[in-house]
Amino acid sequence: MSQVSPYARSTAERTSNRNATVLFTAVSAAIFFAALWLFDPSNPSLEPDTGESSQESLATSEPPPETRVTNERKEAGWAAEVAAIERQLPRSDSANFADLRFRLQALLGILEAEDYSPESAASIRHSLDELRQHAMILSGQTSRPNVDAEGLAEGVSAAAQSMKLAEQELLRDARERAERQTRQRKEPALREVRLALRDNQDKAAGLRRQIARLQQEQSAFEAKAARAAALHRDMADVQRYLQPFTAPGYLQPKNDRNAWDTERTVDAKPVSLARLKRLGALDDTMEGLKRLYIFGGGKNPVLNNSRPLGSFPQYWAQHLSKPEVRRAVERAQQLLRDHGQALVEEQLLSP
Repeated sequence: MSQVSPYARSTAERTSNRNATVLFTAVSAAIFFAALWLFDPSNPSLEPDTGESSQESLATSEPPPETRVTNERKEAGWAAEVAAIERQLPRSDSANFADLRFRLQALLGILEAEDYSPESAASIRHSLDELRQHAMILSGQTSRPNVDAEGLAEGVSAAAQSMKLAEQELLRDARERAERQTRQRKEPALREVRLALRDNQDKAAGLRRQIARLQQEQSAFEAKAARAAALHRDMADVQRYLQPFTAPGYLQPKNDRNAWDTERTVDAKPVSLARLKRLGALDDTMEGLKRLYIFGGGKNPVLNNSRPLGSFPQYWAQHLSKPEVRRAVERAQQLLRDHGQALVEEQLLSP
């Protein structure tokens, strides 16, 4: 480095300070444009520039051959510093990085064209080193890892399926919880409704039974009325032919086959309709007529029926073959068969 006067040295120092200010401005601009590139979503995945491209950039920014020969040692130092920074910059066609490379080349021209004091040169190298470190950080941040697209798709699909199943489970739990809460809220009212319904059903069943009983009673009453009316129509014959059975007396049939076998009662009452049927005296046969004739018309000491005969014939052996006797016995038997229940209801016969 040539010797300069104090005045000239002062001028050189002022020039060095001015160049240092320009360098700091360039460094700040580099950091600013790097930040812009990082937040630009349109930038593709980037890789650091290779040494070959850096060398090409250096070749275009080198001074003329005659200047390089005279200042070889000085140029080699600054060119190496700038080339190290360019190698760390990401490879990109972005206008921001193109402008940054242009500014670096312009800075290299300024550095090679001036002489600096040791203090200024050290400060400039420190700033260039910081810029290179920022370029390294920028290059590392712009190198994006490779992504396994197929594995990522499978993972996303599995996650989506899991979320879908979880959502379905949540919906099912929410629905069951809502139904359970609804049942719990409605349970008291439903219990009252069920109790009221059961009570109404019991009342309805009771009413149906009552109606059925009334209908039966009505039917029985109507049937009884019909039987009484029919008996009333034949009452004249009843009084003529059934006095041996309807009049109160102490004699009742006892045996199921033998009309001569009788039983005496304590109280005088009409003949029992059930005993006459059991004796077979109401059977529509000759034997039935014979048994009815013996019990109703018997007046001998063996069978002394104290009831009046009326128009019913007195029993004599072989007299049933007589037409008038047979007609009277048949009419008595017919009246007992037709009006037996009505006679019991009118208390003209015992049950």
